[in-house]
Amino acid sequence: MLGLLAGGAVFFPFFALGGMGAGDVKLMAALGAWLGWQPALFIAMYGAAAGGVLAIVVALASGYLRQAFANLGRLLMHWRIAGVEPLPDLTLEHARGPRLAYAVPIFIGLLVTLWRS
Repeated sequence: MLGLLAGGAVFFPFFALGGMGAGDVKLMAALGAWLGWQPALFIAMYGAAAGGVLAIVVALASGYLRQAFANLGRLLMHWRIAGVEPLPDLTLEHARGPRLAYAVPIFIGLLVTLWRS
């Protein structure tokens, strides 16, 4: 049960802010329930690293990297002024840029976690 909670809680803030789908949160919760709370945290950590690399590759391949950094700056400025809340233009509902299925980085995080244990 602790693994399920840890796995779900790790990505829930990103879902609540509109930057990640519910399926990714449920996938992490299921992996946490299956493997335990500590491996869930490692999966999230390695998955986040893989997701960052893959996001840069996708942004470069689609010519979106400059806009991605501009959007990041807008989001950080919004959070500074209004507090940490969704910026409607940059949520998944209104996204115009390329998308990355986050199950792929989670799977990479799972493989690295299993390989290292």
